Amino acid sequence: MLSSLHRIVVVGGGAGGLELITHLGRTLGRKRIAQPVLVDGSQTHIWKPLLHEVATGSLNTGEDELNYFSHGHRTGYEFQFGWMQGLDKSRKVIKIGPIKDFDGRQVAPERELRYDSLVIAVGGLTNAFGTPGVSEHCVCLDTPADAEYLRKRILGQALSVVMGSSPVPKLRIGIVGGGATGIELAGEIHHTICELRTYGANLFQEQLQITIMEGGPRILGGSPQSLSKFAMSELKKRNINVMTDCMIKSVNEKGFILQDGSLLEKDIKIWTAGIKAPDWLKELGLQVNKFNRIKVNENLQSVDDPFVYALGDCACAPLAGDSTKCLPATAQVAHQQAEWLTKKLEARLTNKPCKPFLYKPQGMLVSLGESTAVGSLAAIVGPKRDYYVEGRGAKALYSSLYRMHQAVLYGWTRAILLWIGDKLRHVALPQLKLH
Repeated sequence: MLSSLHRIVVVGGGAGGLELITHLGRTLGRKRIAQPVLVDGSQTHIWKPLLHEVATGSLNTGEDELNYFSHGHRTGYEFQFGWMQGLDKSRKVIKIGPIKDFDGRQVAPERELRYDSLVIAVGGLTNAFGTPGVSEHCVCLDTPADAEYLRKRILGQALSVVMGSSPVPKLRIGIVGGGATGIELAGEIHHTICELRTYGANLFQEQLQITIMEGGPRILGGSPQSLSKFAMSELKKRNINVMTDCMIKSVNEKGFILQDGSLLEKDIKIWTAGIKAPDWLKELGLQVNKFNRIKVNENLQSVDDPFVYALGDCACAPLAGDSTKCLPATAQVAHQQAEWLTKKLEARLTNKPCKPFLYKPQGMLVSLGESTAVGSLAAIVGPKRDYYVEGRGAKALYSSLYRMHQAVLYGWTRAILLWIGDKLRHVALPQLKLH
């Protein structure tokens, strides 16, 4: 028997989508006001800003993943397993692809799912900007599988250097992109290699050669100048080389071909520059920008269909004061949109007014390793003030962002218990995943 409740389908269980469906489950699902449904082709969630820690072994995905089936049962939403493959706006249904097991056998056929309100929150992917050789020779950090692959590549290359089988007795790593992801990854890799010494590896810091290549005039280009300068200073202390105004012409097996034709040789090549939404969003019949992000209005509704919403990295939401620009693709934006859209959907069902979405910048925090971070505090001093924090205090603030994400998903009591469990594991178990 079909439910007569208003069905809200959220596609994508990333940071924004999962926080939204969690709020909807608690406020509408449990009270039987609406029927929230989450659709995702993965069965588990891990907070994407932490993928650089997965890539270096300091975070174990098996311990920090959230299972959608169990979380939905506990929280008040239904989970539908599968990847969205199409949209029929006239019939208000989405098409979900077939599900296959590990052996490639089909366990569930293609199916359709009806909706009354649809929210697309499928996140974003690394944008190579058409640079030849990126897909063949570079590692991106879009999924936990990417991070696990990179972790094994780094450990494998480090072992090759230690055992003397590497043609060059150095661990040469190139990272394209001087944004938060590239900076955090470089800091974590440096920390990992230093930690390997405590595990008996005959690998010296001098053998690690990390180069960050940034196309703009400075790293962390969207942050205050002082933030970039401090990050540059910290990277220099770690002997991490930064090349600004550096454009990549192509990538091959040996390394990066720069715009002047020179070759920068690297054994491990990582691409973190740029972001775009998945290509299949162009086929849904919704207006998108050149980066495949769905164009939405100030209510996060598609400009083509008032029953379709989009949030996070896959949404081109207008910037306040300049509707020609989109809000940045950050977890901070997705978090605020998820909170606001919960209220919007609830108000729509109860015929209550709701003010348009307004993004409030909260500043920026960037991790530079295990015990150091740097950040601007726009939430405290205002977005027009140039004020930043650094060191262990900034790192504590950075770590608190993940704990607040956990508090949204689990509630504060369970989030605190998880934090205690992480501290105990940190004492009892190795700090790095080396297998």
